[in-house]
Amino acid sequence: MSAKRPDDAGQESDGNESTEGSSAAEISSAPRSWRDLLPFIIAVSVAVVILAAIGISHLVRPSEERVSEDAKIQYVVNDMYSARNALNYEMYRGAHCEKDLAAKDFPSARQFADTNRVENEANGQLVVPSMDVETTGDRASVTVHEHRERDEQKKLTTDLTLIKQGENWKVCSA
Repeated sequence: MSAKRPDDAGQESDGNESTEGSSAAEISSAPRSWRDLLPFIIAVSVAVVILAAIGISHLVRPSEERVSEDAKIQYVVNDMYSARNALNYEMYRGAHCEKDLAAKDFPSARQFADTNRVENEANGQLVVPSMDVETTGDRASVTVHEHRERDEQKKLTTDLTLIKQGENWKVCSA
């Protein structure tokens, strides 16, 4: 006959066989319990607790409140210099106080663009490697160390005064 049968079907069993071959089949067919998932349940629980703690901390204390006053001041100065590099007049105006905006000598959009375009084309954009901030109440003094991209030898130091208007810091002439 040419009937097909499993390899061990033709072998006789003497009753003393090892149960290793059958135990693997029994293990794989045995129903799993919740204990097999315990490591995964613990890992997911820890991840959920960590994410919940991060979420709660952001709700209780938003990122704007976690920034120091010195950092807020540096952001405003950076915005002013970035606006000059990008020729973004609105950003430049947004960095200045109301007193400066109302002044006769505050540049118009055209004057701002013309002046900064010429400087950017001639010597490259402004680079501010560092600034020193000294805060006293609602006033701050900032010493900006700057140079142009293509003229690193000509380093300049600019002193700025910032005042706090409401919750925001603004560059303001002294």
